Amino acid sequence: MYPRKKSQPSGLVSTFRKYITLPATFSGMHIEPQRLAKVAVNVVPTRWQSIAVFFFVSLNIIFLFVDMWTVPNNTTYYTDAIMGARNIGDRASYLGLALFPILFLFGGRNNFLMFFTGWSFETFNVFHRWIGRMMFVNFAVHGWTYTYYYLNIGEYKGESNFAYYKEEILNEKENYLGIVALVLIGVILIQACYVLRHHWYEIFLVGHIATVICYVATAWHHVKPHDCIEYFYACVAIWGFDRLVRVCRILLAGPYSEAKITVHGDAVYVAVKPAVHFHPKPGQYAFLYVLRHNFWESHPFSIVETRDKHYIFVAKAHSGLTKKVHNSVSKQNGNDTVRVWIEGPYGESYPIARYETVLLVAGGIGITAIMSYALDLKRRNTQQHVKLYWMVREQVSLAWVKDQLQELTEGGCLIDIHIYITGELEEVNEKAPSESETTSISDLSEKGPAVLSQLRMKYNQRPDMRSVIAETVRNAEGSVAVVSCGPGSLADICRKAAVENVDKGAGRVDYFEDAFSWA
Repeated sequence: MYPRKKSQPSGLVSTFRKYITLPATFSGMHIEPQRLAKVAVNVVPTRWQSIAVFFFVSLNIIFLFVDMWTVPNNTTYYTDAIMGARNIGDRASYLGLALFPILFLFGGRNNFLMFFTGWSFETFNVFHRWIGRMMFVNFAVHGWTYTYYYLNIGEYKGESNFAYYKEEILNEKENYLGIVALVLIGVILIQACYVLRHHWYEIFLVGHIATVICYVATAWHHVKPHDCIEYFYACVAIWGFDRLVRVCRILLAGPYSEAKITVHGDAVYVAVKPAVHFHPKPGQYAFLYVLRHNFWESHPFSIVETRDKHYIFVAKAHSGLTKKVHNSVSKQNGNDTVRVWIEGPYGESYPIARYETVLLVAGGIGITAIMSYALDLKRRNTQQHVKLYWMVREQVSLAWVKDQLQELTEGGCLIDIHIYITGELEEVNEKAPSESETTSISDLSEKGPAVLSQLRMKYNQRPDMRSVIAETVRNAEGSVAVVSCGPGSLADICRKAAVENVDKGAGRVDYFEDAFSWA
């Protein structure tokens, strides 16, 4: 449904996209987290995601209470309040159980709905979290109404209310396990808060999986006498399918591929010679398992395919797996060869070849995803007008993609490349560069003077991307695609600028965000 070249959207479509589908929910912040006392505490969905969540929550509340009836003076529940509590409790439990398989599906890597919708994992992850929250609400309502029911009906059965509650709830295994399950799903919600996910992801992941297993076990025993076990069968089937496909992806990509790992500053450069070539599309990513370091642990990285059919992955050493690999390779004089598993490729590829003008924007390590699009356009020998802006802190980082920069500049520079070294203090010709910086420039020089001559490099400054995007749209003769990958602040600026100019071009203006967000 994306446009072909020369397409011109109607005013109504542009207005809908400007105010509904493209912008962040409010304040222009989406990828960049909201902060409390400098601590990142939350990420706000896009506006269309927020609208979808609003209708989902609203429908859940409506379905919970609509068309609820009671029978006056009945001899089973005795009062309208007791009967209403029992009915609401039953309905809440079924609504929560119905969300259970969807929760598992939306949280998996191999969610088949990503293929049918084209939505990103990040979008489904937003919905996964809100489904989990509404499950907790439904089960909390179920627990509260049943507590009210058992604490008030005992007197009608010739017992004290608490004695009847104790007999039916605390002394019945399947019932008190329901209370344990409710506590566990509350723990899962606390574990899943952004602060824990973002800052201690490995700890969150282990705790999340362990708590989910305990929850499923206790909830299974709770619902087993009530003919609701089919929902759990569906969850197990979805989970098993996801794991099976993961294994198949690893096998199809060739187990035990060889990877040469190099350290560049605080980044890890991984060049994999795959046992089997799977030809990733631009913008796709794969999960990398370094067998020497916790073979069960993997992280997603964007893939760049070289001309000699190697796969390039670049990662910043933050914590966990990337930090372990960085430290290990650093002890081997910055170079090492290891065996790896590749699970992938995942993700959709944006159809930017359909646009007359393409603006590619990368920040730091985000160049890997953006470079895959740039190389694809170059290899297509397209006649599009393509500009690439890359902001990076240190000049040594150019070594990440020196071979790819050479390919982009061969045979005449099809792509207008702008590189901003934001961490430099002076122009390169006015200072004595460090050894690592000299190495990065000499590496490019060895590729040929034409490479450096066609790179527009600037130091100690950043481009005004809002002005760049506005000017690109204003000067374009047809449709425009803006693609960004980088820090949250950069992505949010690009999104906001694209929204501001969505109805100001000669053709359609689209914004694509390559921001994989597992956490």
